[in-house]
Amino acid sequence: MYRPRFYKVVSGIGEADFALLSFDNALRQAGIGDFNLVKVSSILPPSCEYRELLPICQGGILYAAYSTITVSGNDIGKTGVAVAIPMSDAESGVIFEYSSLNDESDAGNMALQMCEVAMKNRGKSFSSIKKLSQKVKSNGHTFATAISAVVMW
Repeated sequence: MYRPRFYKVVSGIGEADFALLSFDNALRQAGIGDFNLVKVSSILPPSCEYRELLPICQGGILYAAYSTITVSGNDIGKTGVAVAIPMSDAESGVIFEYSSLNDESDAGNMALQMCEVAMKNRGKSFSSIKKLSQKVKSNGHTFATAISAVVMW
């Protein structure tokens, strides 16, 4: 069975006159616009190492746990993602995503809190939690999209 060996935490914002193009622009700003994403649930595999560079070919497959939101008009959207890194390399970690529309919550902190609870529920300790978040509002374009993701390969 295949198991990703590396991960990266990314986020981006995109704007366009079409919703799907604003999503594509957000993917491009996050640095993952030229890959095929396979959406996965929220587990970081054991011994998965953080890497800054994505050494895979354009069109390659990235596994991704992500949150995205598209807004228009005066709406404000937020996305966040967090990944809890287990103390032991032999254990898996967790990834949580969060998105909201027109509220005051901090999306990154919401995802972080869910990671803490999920690790506690599993009886696991974590060495750290990495998080990223985005806030997006449509500024002159019809649509604006934010994405926050943990990508794995």
